[in-house]
Amino acid sequence: MFPKFYTIFNYASIVVVVIFLILILTESIPNEAYVTILIVTIIILVARVAFRIYLYSYQKKSKGD
Repeated sequence: MFPKFYTIFNYASIVVVVIFLILILTESIPNEAYVTILIVTIIILVARVAFRIYLYSYQKKSKGD
């Protein structure tokens, strides 16, 4: 269950970041929103790393049982 959730979260977060990039490059959003998008992107990156570490420990523990 968790590996499937991680895969969905991983691809969805990549899509969100690409959408943010397109919005910035097309200048569809005001410059003041760039900081907010940067913060959200950093949070997504940290969440992906944390989920990846947790998935690694989850898989390692599952194989040990």
